Amino acid sequence: MKKPTGKLYTSNPQGLRYLKEDAELLQITRAGADLPNTTVVKELSPSPYLFKLFVNEWKGKPAEQWWDNYKERFNEELKNETKLIGLRYVYKKLLAGNNVVLICFCSDHRICHRKLVGGEFFKTYGGVKVLELNPVKQDQLSLF
Repeated sequence: MKKPTGKLYTSNPQGLRYLKEDAELLQITRAGADLPNTTVVKELSPSPYLFKLFVNEWKGKPAEQWWDNYKERFNEELKNETKLIGLRYVYKKLLAGNNVVLICFCSDHRICHRKLVGGEFFKTYGGVKVLELNPVKQDQLSLF
C-alpha cells in the first residue's frame, strides 16, 4: 500500500506565518470570511446543526463543559459520506506528495475540529503525522 509523502498541517489564519514550504491551503470552516489563496472544503467543517449548537450553547463556556460532547458528535459526522468525500480529497493530495494545511478560525487547536480531522483521523487511519502551525503551549492563568 502506498504511503502519503505530503505533509499535513493544521492552523488558524495567524499560524500560517509559520508555514515554511509550499502547501495547499484548505479552509475547513462552515462560516466566516473566505481566506485568500485557500480552497473552502465545507465537507470537513461541522454540520450546520453542530455548528449552530456550538455557537448558541457552548461558545465562550469552559471546554470541559462541552468538548467531549462536541468531539463525539463530530467524530460520528466524520463517518458520513459527505465527510468521507472531503477526507478522501485531502488524502489523495497527501498521496500525490502535496503538502496540505487544514485551516479554521479557532484560536485553541486542542478544542477544535481541525484537531479531530488532522491530528486524530489522519493519524489513526492514514498514518499521517500532523503538525499544528500555531499551537497553544499552555493554559492561560485566570486571575480570579
